[in-house]
Amino acid sequence: MTRGRIAFPGCLVVAAALTGPLIAQEPDPGVGSALEQCSLRWTPLEADTRSVTNRDVTGAHVTVLSGRYLWTCGTATMEADSAIKRDGPRQVELLGAVVYEDSIRTLQSERLLYFQLSDFIIAEENVELVRLTDRSTLIGPRVEFLRAVSGVDAVTTAPDRPSVTFYPTNTESPEPFLIESDLAIFAGEDEARFYGDAVIDRTDLNARADSALLTRADGLGALWGEPWIEAEGIRMEGDSIRFVSENQELEEIHAIGNGYVSGERFEVEAELIDIDLSNREVEQVQAHGEGMSRALSGSHELRGDSIRFAMYAGQIDTAYAFGGAVAVQRDSSWVPPPAPEPATADSAAAGTDTTEVAAEEDGSTEGDEPAADEEPQEIELATDGSANWARGDTIVAIFERSESPVADSAPAPDPFMRQLLVDGNASAFYRMVRDSTMSTRPSLNYIVARRIQVNFEAGEPTGVEGEHAIGAYLEPREVFGTPSPADSAAAADSAAVADSAAVADSAAVADSTGAAAAGDSLGVPRDTSDVRPDSTTAPPDTVAAPPDTLRRRVMSGAAPALRPRRSC
Repeated sequence: MTRGRIAFPGCLVVAAALTGPLIAQEPDPGVGSALEQCSLRWTPLEADTRSVTNRDVTGAHVTVLSGRYLWTCGTATMEADSAIKRDGPRQVELLGAVVYEDSIRTLQSERLLYFQLSDFIIAEENVELVRLTDRSTLIGPRVEFLRAVSGVDAVTTAPDRPSVTFYPTNTESPEPFLIESDLAIFAGEDEARFYGDAVIDRTDLNARADSALLTRADGLGALWGEPWIEAEGIRMEGDSIRFVSENQELEEIHAIGNGYVSGERFEVEAELIDIDLSNREVEQVQAHGEGMSRALSGSHELRGDSIRFAMYAGQIDTAYAFGGAVAVQRDSSWVPPPAPEPATADSAAAGTDTTEVAAEEDGSTEGDEPAADEEPQEIELATDGSANWARGDTIVAIFERSESPVADSAPAPDPFMRQLLVDGNASAFYRMVRDSTMSTRPSLNYIVARRIQVNFEAGEPTGVEGEHAIGAYLEPREVFGTPSPADSAAAADSAAVADSAAVADSAAVADSTGAAAAGDSLGVPRDTSDVRPDSTTAPPDTVAAPPDTLRRRVMSGAAPALRPRRSC
């Protein structure tokens, strides 16, 4: 009997109709051996489904399925419009309206790859992932994660700048953070990490950083890489920033390293800055750490090893400075004395350059600029009347609070100080007008004591008290009946004008007399060779220019801003 042989072309496809579920081959020990292995099963969800199986170049089966199928593997389920199952690499590719769900997440996309050996999943094209524990969502072009199994860290990675909605707590209706970054990672069930130009927004805050971390369990957020955060009317910068928002509202903000905070009514600069908030208002600001801490509020400047602000209704209530404390109140209305008169011709011939002399007196030369990384200079305590100041081991400043609310569009008024207490190695310099009927110029007060108390009204000092004190007290000249330098200068100018007018009148009379004599042809003309008084001679300068006017001009006005703002 001769056996017949049937020859099949090499490209012939063997098709088999699938009438029931097929069991995939068990994966070989390898990458997924430590995981909870599962048997991958699939079941048609529609009546009109088809499948075709063939072999690839390695001889492994490749099955193409059209129509929606439900795929199951442990607690994970997947479905799609079509699928390709490759037995060689133990891989399933789902295409079209993909829906995935396991014990911690759900996902929708247009394409999904599932690797059986490693339990690794890649979803691409219009991916939207929802974390079941907190309803946080991730939307982007690509997501990667491991199938949720016991003993495996549930990490979800999303490159290509996804958008994330992150809920800080699992309350009924919390307000989420909206985050964008180059790379986002859901780590476990409570944590989210963001890398590369991270942008974090919520109605009560806006933040930017190179990288960020958010957690659900304790409401902690961390920013690093040139970070800044704006919240509740303040802006904070630093080497890194941490904040706490456990109960949907911002509760704490901390700047760690090179800290800077600016608000509507204050600025603070220190190595470490801590801010406490309550009911969406700043309640306390603390500045401390290595180096000097510095704060500005209106015309007031405060320095010390550490500084603390207590605030009420958005206004500074009390300020504390500890360790080498210095408080300065600058007078923005103070006008520096006039500059010296221009150099005379003799001094110009001698080659004297007044500009160079002034620069030498000031200790500076043209082109000198402070280095960007220089430490803040020691504060200059002027005694020329441009500022009030106090220093000691500890300073406590108590401010008056405005009872009437300020419109949002109106600028914040400068805070009025009510009382200043200086304790330990205390000294102070203050100006005050004692009797405006006798002089509008203030008296000058310098005091050294163990403890000093300065009282204010409407922001101006009205009295200085000291314990075990010594000092000096200077009244204006006019209080004692002596004209002030300004009055003396005005009187000298009036006298000079009067003398010039008298001389001019005398010269006019002499001219008319001479003209009459010249008109008499028989008479002898008057001798006009007499020298007339020189009416153009300037009166002597009775007001000498005060020394060191360049330094005084530097000290005038309000204190400069501590630091320029980082760009958005």
